[in-house]
Order: sequence, then structure tokens, then C-alpha cells
Amino acid sequence: MARCVGLKRDGSQCTATVDPPQRYCWWHDPKHADQRSRAASKAARSKPSKEIKDLKKQLEDLADAVLKGRVDRGDAIAVNQIINTRARLIELEGKIKEQEEFEQRLKELEELAARQQSPRYGAR
Repeated sequence: MARCVGLKRDGSQCTATVDPPQRYCWWHDPKHADQRSRAASKAARSKPSKEIKDLKKQLEDLADAVLKGRVDRGDAIAVNQIINTRARLIELEGKIKEQEEFEQRLKELEELAARQQSPRYGAR
């Protein structure tokens, strides 16, 4: 049994074993990159984050309190703006995380390409 030649996110070598002539485990095989990406995107979309659920609950409670006269409309407007700002920050965090993951994947691919072009792999 051989070891996968892929790299983990921390830069260390993958510890998964593969049957020759395979060189990669499923998680590092470039042939499966699209499948992994689609699965990750689907998983991320299928479960709203706890933060988003909390924000929705706060908005529901705020609307209910305004309608029942327990919260002043001016105060409710200010709280709603804060909730909207928090929602935008959650969205921004998601975009930053997505960008960082993309950059990490690109780095791993660049390192893999560089290793494959080294004399050790028989590149010319």
C-alpha cells in the first residue's frame, strides 16, 4: 500500500493509503475536485447557520413586540439596523471563508504541480 501524495490543509502529507497505481485518496484526487466542491457547497447551503437562525428569531420577536406595543417603533428601527449589520457581517465572513478555502486549494494544486515537475517525478 502506498500513501496519498496529497497535502493536508496544514501542509503535511496526507496519511491515507491508496492502492497502486493510484497516487491520491478520494479527498486529494484532482479527478474528484468538482464532486467535492459540489458536495461542500450543497452541505453549506442545506443548513442555515445558528447565527442566521438566531437573527431570524430576534427579528420575529422584535416584530411581535412592536405589534403588541411593548417596544417603541423608533427603538425597533435601531435594533433592526443592528440586526441587518450583523447579517451582512455573517455574509462577509462566509465570503472570506470561501475565498480562503479557494486560496488554500489553489496553493495545494500549485504545490502539487511543482512536485510533479520536479526530477523526482520524471518531469522533463
